[in-house]
Amino acid sequence: MASNTVVSIRDQVLKKVYQNEATQLYRSNLTISEERGFRKLIRLKDKLRFMVGDKCGSFVVVPQSLDKNIINQTLSDATTYAETTAAAFRRACENIRETISTVVKPTLGSNVARALLDLHPVVPTFYCLVKTHKLPPSVAHQDLSANEIKVRPIVSSCGGPSDRLSWLLVQLLSPLLHFVGAHIVNVEGFLSSLSECQVPSTAAYASFDVVSLYTNVDNSSAIESVISLYEQHRSQISTMGFSADDVRTMINSVLACNVFRFENRFFEQRRGLAMGNRIAPILAIIFLDHIERASLTSGILLYKRYIDDVFVIGTTEMEVEATLEKLNTFDPHVSFTIERPDDEGYLPFLNTKIRLTSGRKEYVWHKKAASANILVHSRSAHPKFIKANVVRNLMKTKGKLCTATDVGVERKIARILEENGYDNNLTTTATWFPHTTSDGIPLILPYVGDRPARAVNELVKQAGLPIRLVFRPPPTLKHLLTSTQVYEAKCPEPDCPYCIGDKICQLRGTVYLIKCDGCGERYVGETMRPLRRRLDEHRRALVNPSSYPSESFSRHRTLKHTSERAPTFKVTVLHRHLTRTLERKIMEAVEIRRHKPEINNKEELRDVLRLIC
Repeated sequence: MASNTVVSIRDQVLKKVYQNEATQLYRSNLTISEERGFRKLIRLKDKLRFMVGDKCGSFVVVPQSLDKNIINQTLSDATTYAETTAAAFRRACENIRETISTVVKPTLGSNVARALLDLHPVVPTFYCLVKTHKLPPSVAHQDLSANEIKVRPIVSSCGGPSDRLSWLLVQLLSPLLHFVGAHIVNVEGFLSSLSECQVPSTAAYASFDVVSLYTNVDNSSAIESVISLYEQHRSQISTMGFSADDVRTMINSVLACNVFRFENRFFEQRRGLAMGNRIAPILAIIFLDHIERASLTSGILLYKRYIDDVFVIGTTEMEVEATLEKLNTFDPHVSFTIERPDDEGYLPFLNTKIRLTSGRKEYVWHKKAASANILVHSRSAHPKFIKANVVRNLMKTKGKLCTATDVGVERKIARILEENGYDNNLTTTATWFPHTTSDGIPLILPYVGDRPARAVNELVKQAGLPIRLVFRPPPTLKHLLTSTQVYEAKCPEPDCPYCIGDKICQLRGTVYLIKCDGCGERYVGETMRPLRRRLDEHRRALVNPSSYPSESFSRHRTLKHTSERAPTFKVTVLHRHLTRTLERKIMEAVEIRRHKPEINNKEELRDVLRLIC
């Protein structure tokens, strides 16, 4: 089905349901005290740093002064980080471009190479997540110093110069993980392996954890481990036509692009992998596999690992100890710690607790004490079927991860549901589900309430078209409050002609309105690139119209300001962060219909308005 048919249906939906909903009295799902608290958080965004805690999912609030101290303290580790320059970032970008040109283009063609080449990459930023499960319990959290707070360093590489090439490497190398014997992808895979393991009554079991794995990986060894596995199994995976040398070149290029920014200063990571790079988990998993192959003995009955968390069963306690010693002597930078079963014989691993008694295996559902137990809340702005699925999946997971009914587990599940506003009855309550067809085109609509969502669902179902209906909820607290670029300048120039008031020139995925200062006429446009790049093109067309004959602003200058100097203009961002091209085009069309801009040429107006007319 053509995309314009989907857009036509979307327009019907907006007219029949959403316009009607706009006339209804708005009711917030927040209480008065919650609204008051949220407004206070918004007012304090310039003084506080909001983040999600590492692993636990809790909401963490830190004074920005303390957050900066923590980050500066982390970056002061000269063995891992070093300050560098913007020129180093430009060289890294050039290296990525050269790799795409010389390696990817000859193999996958110009179109793929062009898609992987980001002409306007963002500089990766550095931030830290607080490990709330490692906060000292005896000290009030507000009294903690930077030295007492354990954090996980992250380099946010999304939109960075190596991000797309790293994505390609993930597609290419992920199948190799099937040949890593210890690797598991989830708890179900672990329990399946555990059930197949024959455990004698003398067996000992423990869990290992790798200390700061990513920053302690030997990159050269990791690359060679990947290449060795690639060459060994290349006939069993899709190589896309890449040789082992091609893979080595691409990985080296991605890892060499290790420049990031904090408080507008440039740094580089000198050692290990940056958490935040797409390819880092695969390299870390295969690197550990290289260590394990040389360390495990025949006395190890089961050895399964999720990234850096290991569950091990040995024939005796001595075998487990000997394995730990071998693992810790292989690489001076890689250190494994050990955790043993508690007094009741249970050992936590992932979201289970395992107990081995005289060869018999028992396991129960488990959640760490530090976990915030956050689910999609019953009052949140999500369709009812989403909430019902959340509860059903929790109960289903609990059932799969328990060999027998456990009173403690049942109480904890009940408490989690109660804390999130649910009761057990929701699992048996009948609910509706969005219309979907196999291979249907996604029709993504904003969720504004359960009643209008049902009405939309019926309308689409009656149309009988191959559509997969998706309701997108409004922004969450995480989206509204958290950011990885809190301390970076939003505009690189002190006298930016576009950032008058709001800092807008670096925004991406925008629909914008331009008003000519000379005559007051307007223009509506959209771009996925940094807004500044597109506005510079408009300005150049005004200054030198003969060089841009097809540009609307060239025509505007020629017809309206022939004998005058090129006029300046003011910019208003109408919509931001629209990453989907179709969504941006639709909103551009809506704004063109609303503002009736005079500068847009007729061809632009005809092509864009076709989306909603």
